[in-house]
Amino acid sequence: MRLQLPTIIFLCLSLVVIVPLIYYMKTSDQIVNREAINLEGEEFKSLREQAAVARNAKRHTQAIQSLDEALKMRPDNAEVHNDMGATYYEFGLDQAGPSWPSWKGDLAGKTAAAALKELQTAIDTTVSGYIVLKSDKLSVTEAIEAKVQDSDAYMYIEQFGSNATINIVIGATKEFFMKARDHYLRAIDIRPAYPRPYFNLGALYMKIGQYDTAIDYLEKAFELDPRDEELQQYLNQLR
Repeated sequence: MRLQLPTIIFLCLSLVVIVPLIYYMKTSDQIVNREAINLEGEEFKSLREQAAVARNAKRHTQAIQSLDEALKMRPDNAEVHNDMGATYYEFGLDQAGPSWPSWKGDLAGKTAAAALKELQTAIDTTVSGYIVLKSDKLSVTEAIEAKVQDSDAYMYIEQFGSNATINIVIGATKEFFMKARDHYLRAIDIRPAYPRPYFNLGALYMKIGQYDTAIDYLEKAFELDPRDEELQQYLNQLR
């Protein structure tokens, strides 16, 4: 069946109008999407900058809020997880006060009962921070270990025969250090070749006396960034 001339004219006019309209609509959507992406990028950048300013001013809560908003926008951003970890780490240090360790005790020659009494005094006095106790008896070390395991503290024991160094992190310092650790590990999961979270984990573990673990992370950081001369010198001293 042959199309009549008016029908052909109508179809041609329709194509002339509809095709440009479809192209315009598609182009408009692309422009809107591009503008939305650009706006999100600017907002994301602004949140990171706000967090950095707040961190430098030791306004840790404000920095965490800004970084949390940034992570809502880009939950798999390794740099932001690293920044969040660093913020929690600094927050934990501030909660410990000016002294590090917060409490240092020598339990040599003490009974398990006397050692437990000193531990409780250290916890009550410190509230939030880092406790280091030196023990020269397995029975004393085991009594301290059992007591700490029943609490919400983080503990790491370096054992050398009957002698031991008992490292204990308590309170808000422990809470924030563990959050820092988790964000550093998340950054590593996202970007295994990103050296900074390895370095920061090494610094955290070094701070709480977990030296072997600290050196492992610092060596990995240097492996990823062998141009870091300061880190190389630091590792040479530790080794």
